[in-house]
Amino acid sequence: MLPFSVREVVFVFYLAWRNITRRLGSSVLTAFIAFVAVFALAASLVVVASLEDGVRLSRERLGADIMVLPAGASGNASEVLFCAEPVSVYLPASSAETVAAVPGVAAATPQFFTQTVDESCCSVVGVTRIVGIDSATDFVIAPWVAGAGAGDTAAAGLPAEDFGLGDDGILLGAAAPPIEGGQASILGSVFRVAGVLEPTGTSVDETIFMDIDAARAVAAESPYLTALWGDADPFDAVSCLMVSVADGADAAAVSDALMDAVPGAVAVRTADMVSGASSQLAVVETIALVFLVLLVILAALALAGRFSALATARMRELGLLRTLGVGRWRVAASFALEIGLITLTAAVAAVAAACLVSSAVVDAFHSEFSLPGAAVPPAAYGLACGVGILFALLLTAVALGQPVGHMLRRDPQETLTKGDLS
Repeated sequence: MLPFSVREVVFVFYLAWRNITRRLGSSVLTAFIAFVAVFALAASLVVVASLEDGVRLSRERLGADIMVLPAGASGNASEVLFCAEPVSVYLPASSAETVAAVPGVAAATPQFFTQTVDESCCSVVGVTRIVGIDSATDFVIAPWVAGAGAGDTAAAGLPAEDFGLGDDGILLGAAAPPIEGGQASILGSVFRVAGVLEPTGTSVDETIFMDIDAARAVAAESPYLTALWGDADPFDAVSCLMVSVADGADAAAVSDALMDAVPGAVAVRTADMVSGASSQLAVVETIALVFLVLLVILAALALAGRFSALATARMRELGLLRTLGVGRWRVAASFALEIGLITLTAAVAAVAAACLVSSAVVDAFHSEFSLPGAAVPPAAYGLACGVGILFALLLTAVALGQPVGHMLRRDPQETLTKGDLS
């Protein structure tokens, strides 16, 4: 093939653009087919990457091996762990000492869930609950404040002043946006932002943490929780006990011992919940893969048929260009460029749309199926954009093979006479 001159390149682009705008309805239909295929692929890549990252972070950064919850909240254990759902059932505060004394328990720390929060009662968006932590015994949150690592019990026992909490400090989960001025309003009270935690893939990311007694005070004064207390005392209650199992101890045996030691409580192993979430995600990935394979096949067939139909409708015009002295490669290039511009534009729009909606899809999986969620990593967006556009180009090249091949082999006079590809 001879190289194109600048004039010929301009002519080919002009001809392709004129054909796109002159047959706008046909161009839009072709673009729509490409858009759907690329959008499905790009969105699936981003969503699966985010969910996999959430499972990975959950496995690496849970810190606690067992969650001890009131029996009435046991059915919501995954929601508590992964979706930041508060529970309105409590255990006596003395349960913390009882749990810590169980053989096989290396560390135990209480948490107090206050309530679900929204913009009407809290100025921090992106978080869904308030949790009080005991900084004297905490080992779940402490590592991500002290810069250590998940499960590092050496980071436990940090005093409140090392956390930076005090009576009016809060720690924000990774899902919270930056707070201007370093202060946040919660139920009419102003709190200092003492820090923001690293992403964990669990409900930690969607939680505001404060000192456990400060959280109890918020709960006692909250008009939303008045009916819960009655004769109960929020200052003598805990929502959950996070337990770290000692090295060499059997987690299942410790779990059974905890339920025997604390009447009315249930002990749930976090590893089981992560494994369950991983199994759910594997099912989602399998369904997505089957769907994508079918979609790719259908899109390839649809585009091939569409391109053949376009070529058939244009054969007289293309034959006329051939008789006017335009080389067969120039004619084929004009048609291929026309199709390429349409599909490439559709692909760019599709990957942009996929990146925009993927966070909402991840949130839906996160809340509806209690799957670990994590912020979509920037690399996932880059991968989706690159793969989506490359997929569109490859799909276009494959689908163009048959009609372009006919163009290159067809005699101009025969084309003008018959005007089809038969």
